[in-house]
This record gives sequence, C-alpha cells and structure tokens, in this order.
Amino acid sequence: MTVAETTALILSVFVASTTQVTVGFGFALLGVPLMALTLPTREAVVVSTVLGLVTSSFQAWHGRRDVERALVVRMVGSAAVGLPLGWFLFTRVDEDVLRILLGVSVMVAVLLLASKRVATGSRRLDVVCGVLSGALASSLSTNGPPLVFALQARGLPMSVFRPTINTVFTVSGIVALSGFVISDDVTGDALIHSLTAIPVLVIGARSGFILRGRVSETGARQLALFLLALAGLAAILSAVW
Repeated sequence: MTVAETTALILSVFVASTTQVTVGFGFALLGVPLMALTLPTREAVVVSTVLGLVTSSFQAWHGRRDVERALVVRMVGSAAVGLPLGWFLFTRVDEDVLRILLGVSVMVAVLLLASKRVATGSRRLDVVCGVLSGALASSLSTNGPPLVFALQARGLPMSVFRPTINTVFTVSGIVALSGFVISDDVTGDALIHSLTAIPVLVIGARSGFILRGRVSETGARQLALFLLALAGLAAILSAVW
C-alpha cells in the first residue's frame, strides 16, 4: 500500500472505532465503505470483520452484566439462518455490485435509524432482523442496521443497548470470519492490514469511551447518522466512478 492508502485505512479505522464505542454500533457501516475507497471491497469486508470482532468482543465483555440474554439468543439463532445466503453473495457477486449494495444498504439504514416511526418491538421482528443481519454479516460485514432497528423498537437504554448488540456482533463475527477462512478469503494482505490498524483501533476505542461521557445519547446518534450517510455515498460513488 502507498502512504496515502495507509493513511486512508488508518483514518477509516479511527473514525469507525470511535463511533462504534460511542454509540454501540457503526464500525462496519463506516469502516467498510471508507476502506473500500483504497482496498478491494472483499478485502475491506474481511479487515472490517477482524477489527470489528476485536472491538465488539471487548464491549460485550465490558457490559456483560447488562446484556439482555434472551434477545441475544433469539437474534444469534436467526442470524445463523441468514449467514449461508450472505456467503453465497460474497463469493459470487461482482465487486462493484457489492459496493453499490453496500452504499444503498447504508443509506437505507440511515433512513430507518433517523425515522421516528419505528415499529413496536416483538419476537417476530427480532427473528426477521436477525436473519437479515446474518446475511449482511457474511456478505458486506454490515449486520448492524437490522439489529439496531429491532433493539431501538424495544426502546432499550444505551447502557443495555450497547452490550446486547455487541454480544450479537461478537458471535456473528466469529461465525462470519470462520466462513471467510474456509473459503480462503482471509489473505495475507488482509491480515497485515488488520494488524497494522489494531493500534489505531485501540486509540479510537479510547476516544469513544471519553466521548460517551461528554455526548448526549441524542447527539451521539445524530453524529453517527451523519457519518453513515457520508460513508454510504462514498461507497456508491466509488463503484460508479
């Protein structure tokens, strides 16, 4: 990688990890579109999965006492149904098509998250969103939007929302990464890029913990939505151009 590409990767990981720790989600949604500007989309997905697993597992462990375990079991079980579909898309769909799908999915996620007309939470909604998250996890490494939608519908406080969603992220990330290993998509370059970015990931996570105490829940979510919109637009433009 050139100096410019390395700088872009570092900035992408820093922004994504800071946002992830601040609001509890957003690493893959931000990281993959931004990394895809300098890395092949499939490689960006693998790198995001590796790094996202690091930050989600730490947050899940940090808030383990506040996790809604019944929700985790329901969503993880349904996500397992969607994972094979995602792997199929990941190995068969053209890279530019993946970028467009990624950008569109992010923009749709922004609209859903920004909408105040969220359906009432239910077990059926948990299952549907779990299946969608599994498919997105193994194809675009962006399983957050369906999970966020379902958990927001339940009106969970951030102290419960963060560890609950990150526990699901951790389990899905382990399964998705295992699939990438089996399909030989975890390349040497992907591992090098992941290891290179870990120090930046730690710095970004630390920044996120600091911002938690200084940014209101409303302000943090508005910031995340703004950044997500920019990331989605960047992914679409990079595929078109």
